Amino acid sequence: MHKKTLITVLFTGILIAGSVSFPAKADTVSANEPIPLIEPLIINTVNGPGAKINGPSAPNQSAAGDQVVSFARQFLGNPYRYGGTSLTEGADCSGFVQSVYKNFGINLPRTSQDQAAAGVDAGGIGNARPGDLISYIGHIGIYAGNGQLIHASGPEDGIKISNVDFQPIQSVRRILN
Repeated sequence: MHKKTLITVLFTGILIAGSVSFPAKADTVSANEPIPLIEPLIINTVNGPGAKINGPSAPNQSAAGDQVVSFARQFLGNPYRYGGTSLTEGADCSGFVQSVYKNFGINLPRTSQDQAAAGVDAGGIGNARPGDLISYIGHIGIYAGNGQLIHASGPEDGIKISNVDFQPIQSVRRILN
């Protein structure tokens, strides 16, 4: 069976299973529940080409990137912790990026060096879109648009927004293509 056919069959089965009636649920979302993107995503671990958004009509990729950035912004001011991956208790730069994308079902590598090779080359900062990964020597963050980067900066500042040119840029990687 072809991969696309298998994915379509699996996705259809999930949709049918999800159509079973359940009692109404409150409209609140726990802090531990992922925030849904525009349409369901079928995404595997990203350590090569970018994640593909599948469906009858794939949503606007910049809208998906905006959702990633919006989710990341809620953690501004939270602490930096070397080796950490908690968006609330503390994360380092790559732990922050990994945890933000994990919320959307995208599994990125753990280190900034490996994340800097994930996805596809976006063609430099001039082509960057919200949600792209901006890598530096030993550091990485998420492009927020308008020349800004959201990242776990360091112990003094924690998670913050900086201008993308605060250090020389090594690469711009597109995870949502």
